[in-house]
Amino acid sequence: MDKLLLTVYVWHRICINNDRRCKMSPEARLNIIKSIPFLQSYGERLTSRMYEILFEGNPELKSMFESDNSTKLAGALLAFAQNLERLNVLESALNKMTLSHVKAGVKPEHYEKVWDALYKAMTEFGISNEIIEAWKEAYYFLAELLIKKEEKLYTCLATSS
Repeated sequence: MDKLLLTVYVWHRICINNDRRCKMSPEARLNIIKSIPFLQSYGERLTSRMYEILFEGNPELKSMFESDNSTKLAGALLAFAQNLERLNVLESALNKMTLSHVKAGVKPEHYEKVWDALYKAMTEFGISNEIIEAWKEAYYFLAELLIKKEEKLYTCLATSS
C-alpha cells in the first residue's frame, strides 16, 4: 500500500478526535440558525468577497489555494448552520477539509487572518452584530476543531516519514 495512503488510513482510524458536540452558547446557536436564509441566498457572494479581502491583505496566502474556494466555503458555512445539532453528519467533510488544509500547509495562525476577512465581508454585507458575533463563536469553534485535526495529521505524517 502506498505510504501516503497508509498514513491517511491510519489518520482516519486513529488520529482524529471525534468530538461532535458543538460547544456554543444557546444565543449563538439561535443566531446561526437565523442566518440560514441569508447563507442560502448570498453565501457564495459573501465568501467570494471574503477571499478578495483576504488576498488583498495577505497576498502570500493566495498560493495556498488551488482554485476559487468561495463555493466550497459557502457550502461549508451553510452545512454547519443546518447541522448545528448533528455535527457528526459533517465528520467526513471536516476530515476532507483537514486533509486539504494539511496539503496546502495551513497553520493555526492563518485562521485569524481568515476570520478578519470574513468579519469585514460580513460588515460590508450589513449583517447584524448579533449574527456576526454568533459566527465568530462558530468560526473559532470550527477553527479549534480543525486545528486539532490538522495537528494530529501533521504528527501522523511526521512520524511515518
